[in-house]
Amino acid sequence: MLDLDFLIVTAGDLPEAYFLAACLALRTQRFAIVNVLRPAASHLRALARLRRTRGVFYVTDLLLARLVDAPLVALYRRFAPPGVGAFPEVDAALVQRMRTEHPHLDCADPHAPEVLEFVRAFGPDYILLAGCPILKGTFYGLARRGALNRHLGVLPDLRGADCPLWAFALNRPESAGYSIHTVSERVDAGDVVLRRRVPIAEPSLQRYLRRLRREASHGFVEVLDDLLRGVPLPRELQHGAGWYCPPAGLVTKLRAQHNYARLLRSASLTLTPTSA
Repeated sequence: MLDLDFLIVTAGDLPEAYFLAACLALRTQRFAIVNVLRPAASHLRALARLRRTRGVFYVTDLLLARLVDAPLVALYRRFAPPGVGAFPEVDAALVQRMRTEHPHLDCADPHAPEVLEFVRAFGPDYILLAGCPILKGTFYGLARRGALNRHLGVLPDLRGADCPLWAFALNRPESAGYSIHTVSERVDAGDVVLRRRVPIAEPSLQRYLRRLRREASHGFVEVLDDLLRGVPLPRELQHGAGWYCPPAGLVTKLRAQHNYARLLRSASLTLTPTSA
């Protein structure tokens, strides 16, 4: 097994980042973590940009979705039993242990000079993106061998944000899955090294999304294991086809839930044997 240095980049200490960290620690690999804490002003700038590019009705729909989600997320965090999420093994103790035993840096801007110096001093072979903001070449270009991203969508069909929701909202379940790809200047447009569709098998869209996140992270670890074994990664060039998904608003989320339920009923009817 090769000895490689990895840098994990995430935002808001997402559990998928610490799932990767725990897997690398189990394989006795050297790694560091950069955790981006986005200030409220960055969210306001993003909304202003979306208003300019997609209009006021889209932004209103997006804000409605977030208004509906906020109390539901709070209730889930308060009353959900332990071990229900996509990464039940990632608890506060594991996060603290990873942050204590391995270099880490919290920052508001990943492209700030002190952050780039932290990355440069660590000298990663690979930079691994685990739910982080869009990075510029000045950051991901510091990796000696390359940067990889876990994308919750089948590339090149759907790029951007909330691709699983858009896949069902657009009635395109064949585009629901995940891809591991190299990081390039264009968002989600790098060479694909792993792509898998994840079929419908869960009783609700929420449970499907949890399963998708976990399977995608396991796929990411498979790619890392290939790297550690010295196996060359397959690289499939993406072409211009596909659609860039913006963050999903309330209408999109409701349509995705409706279509998922319909597809689930259809799949159940197909699998149920007919009576004689």
